Amino acid sequence: MRLFVLLVCLLSVGLWARPINDGNKLFAKGDYAGALERYMKAREAEPANPLLFYNIGTCQYRLGNYEEAKKELESAVRMPDKKMAAKAAYNLANTHFRMGEKAAEGSERIAAWRESVAYLKKAIDLDNNFENAKKNVEIVQRKLKEELDKQKENKDQNQDNNDQKQPPLSEKAKEVLARALQLCKDGKYAEAKEMLENLIAEDETAGQLSGHVQRIDDVIEIKAGRKPKAKIDASNTDNDLEVI
Repeated sequence: MRLFVLLVCLLSVGLWARPINDGNKLFAKGDYAGALERYMKAREAEPANPLLFYNIGTCQYRLGNYEEAKKELESAVRMPDKKMAAKAAYNLANTHFRMGEKAAEGSERIAAWRESVAYLKKAIDLDNNFENAKKNVEIVQRKLKEELDKQKENKDQNQDNNDQKQPPLSEKAKEVLARALQLCKDGKYAEAKEMLENLIAEDETAGQLSGHVQRIDDVIEIKAGRKPKAKIDASNTDNDLEVI
């Protein structure tokens, strides 16, 4: 995976200029901790300098301190220069993506990757020629889609387990289910779905059949033209998800 390209700070000569220049040199050598120290020193003289928010956030990212990187880059995104703000938004999107990768819970991954997509789109809005952002937004969206599908599958499995604990189907429910399954064999999916939905509304033992309704609905959508997307090969995601 490529490294962040540190934004070179073309600043006028002042008391804080030398620490920034020294920080740039250390960053280029891969000494991110040393560069961070120099940028923090420069901040003492210019606490509101937006370029320092960018550089400090970049160093924190390279050091794996994603929470700290997020805070700095959120400020950098507000830079008045659209090109610079686009780079900050792009780096912030990558920060959220890495936070999602490290998240323990699926819900946390989904939230982080949604933020990543949002900031990639912001980068594109600020700089419509930002090709890396355009490529990455597709990659992250597909990763997000896979995670959402995974969560839905887990939810369906849990629902099936809960269904097994429910009281047995009434005789009426068994009869209606049999007729609905036959309708599905005959290709009459909409009719079967409506029959099961009415049953569930009337028979308290039929709640466990909601999974059947969902599967029939999926078939209806597929026949209407919706096709499931193939999963992406994530083996080279780090190479594809470039940073600038």
